[in-house]
Amino acid sequence: MDSGTKLGLGAAAVATVLLVIAALSNSWLIGINGDITSKVGLRNVEICIDESSCESVALATWAESPYAPKGLSTFIALGTTSLFLAFLTAGFMLVLLAYAAAKKAPRWPVHPGSIALLLSIALLVVGVLTLALHPFKAAGWGTGPGFMMLGGGDVAALIAALFLGRSAPVSEDDWFE
Repeated sequence: MDSGTKLGLGAAAVATVLLVIAALSNSWLIGINGDITSKVGLRNVEICIDESSCESVALATWAESPYAPKGLSTFIALGTTSLFLAFLTAGFMLVLLAYAAAKKAPRWPVHPGSIALLLSIALLVVGVLTLALHPFKAAGWGTGPGFMMLGGGDVAALIAALFLGRSAPVSEDDWFE
């Protein structure tokens, strides 16, 4: 196994773990207001008072309340898309891992590495939009570790897709097929 394949395997494994953790994280956004700490994930918000009393509320439930901030529905739509893309990209990382570990070339109409590359680029764009358009900017809420893990996982997915997305070398006989 060449060093590029080893790098791709490691990057795919790291990407899979980070993307799943990021998708399930409740800390994409963090806001601290006195003794109240709020952590927003892609599915719910957790509000804690003095770290002793915490309550979790689904974002969809919060969106229906009269106290929902403007733009929460956009955040939910982008967050749901980010969640879906993170899991889909992680799934394609597992596909690339399986093919590379088995030393087999996929016989798909489109190479899974190409699909993984497109998914990771889409995830990067949607993830950044999710963060950029969140409705809590006015309250001073900032980026949390969940989004940082998404960024790291997405970079690892790009590296894995580039290194594991190669098929067998093209021979001269294959040029016109």
